[in-house]
Amino acid sequence: MKIKRFFAKDMRTGIRQVREALGADAVILSNQKVVGGIEIVAAIDYDEALLATEESATRNSLLDTGSTQDALASGPVAGLLSEDTISLSHPAGGRQAYAVPAESPRDSEIPCPEIPAEPPPRKAATPSARPEPVVEWSQDPILQQMKNELKDLRGLLEQQLSSLAWSDLSHRNPLQAKLIRCLLELGLSPALCQQVADEVGGGHDDFDNVWRHALAWLASRVPLDTADSLDGGGVVALVGATGVGKTTTIAKLAARYALRHGRDKVALITTDGYRIAAHEQLRTYGRILNIPVRIANTREELTEALKLLVDKELILIDTAGMSQRDVRLSEQFSMITGSAPIIRTYLVLSTNTHRAGLREIVKAFKAVRLDGCILTKMDETTSLGGTLSTVMENKLPVAYMSDGQRVPEDIHIARAHTLVNRAVLVAQQTSQALEQESLNLAFSGMVANAHG
Repeated sequence: MKIKRFFAKDMRTGIRQVREALGADAVILSNQKVVGGIEIVAAIDYDEALLATEESATRNSLLDTGSTQDALASGPVAGLLSEDTISLSHPAGGRQAYAVPAESPRDSEIPCPEIPAEPPPRKAATPSARPEPVVEWSQDPILQQMKNELKDLRGLLEQQLSSLAWSDLSHRNPLQAKLIRCLLELGLSPALCQQVADEVGGGHDDFDNVWRHALAWLASRVPLDTADSLDGGGVVALVGATGVGKTTTIAKLAARYALRHGRDKVALITTDGYRIAAHEQLRTYGRILNIPVRIANTREELTEALKLLVDKELILIDTAGMSQRDVRLSEQFSMITGSAPIIRTYLVLSTNTHRAGLREIVKAFKAVRLDGCILTKMDETTSLGGTLSTVMENKLPVAYMSDGQRVPEDIHIARAHTLVNRAVLVAQQTSQALEQESLNLAFSGMVANAHG
């Protein structure tokens, strides 16, 4: 290994000197700031022991034959020996190319020339040569430290600027600032809050009037499914993440339909073969409601079960609850979409899930065509704003909402004004007053969206 020390005014100049002196194979061992610039210690790697051993063996061999000049003249690289130096670039065979074949005739053995103190410029690599390593700028600790410091500085500036922007809005338009604060306290996304403020924030002097208009605007934008979409029957599958209440919702919908149209008009199918006793839970509901329950673990079994229940007006399919990141999710989608009849699919969303989690779930389950969604656990949530933001941003129609465990009393047809009023009531009950730092953070997102 040849080690050399370099001095330069900055890191970029130093690395250029290293590459020019030692080539692209050079390795930077250390660097530190010194008076007048930076000091870099670099090295070029080659096997000195191997070269010394080969040179000694070759010279001894040639001395024994007494024909050194003849060997040089007849060797396979005779044309190269007219030069004063030899290139240090690695050939296609790697370091093994330097080795002298053990079984070669003595008259073809070549002495390894001495390595010059300063290696000459590298020859252009042939197409068969292996890729040469390059110096990665991102690996330099000084540059990495600068990147981290710039990132921290940017975050600090964004926080300060958002605080100033919010303070300016509060003085310039206190009515709009109050409206944005109240909308954020509902749990709505910053982008949706800004949209509402732009739509209804101007032209009013009384905040109560502005607030009513804002809630009315929200209610008009909530996507809804047609009134009692399951009342007409059909084949309906409920999908969703683990623990959102799909099986209980299936029981509520089945009981609701049975009370209106008769128990002989509805049937249940479960494809949940992952949870222990998952089938038994739905069978229990089937025995209580006196309606048939079928089990299907494959697409073929699902198709067969649907054929056996062809005389039923409403068939509800309970699927396995899976995380939105589960690799088996595609298998479940394939089972639903590959069945013969047209299956309507509804996504069950738990309203006590954070807004970021809801957005991830919807994105994952959009792989199967969604006809709408059903909102559950509205009696447990501490904020409905995240759910409203998610369904509005994804234009996902809401069909039903559930707010308890009673079957079938605690499931209702979704109404836009009911959802918005419920969001306001939940926010009032939980007293979700935003801290100034959280308000600044949310407002910085609005500013970024406005200038994005």
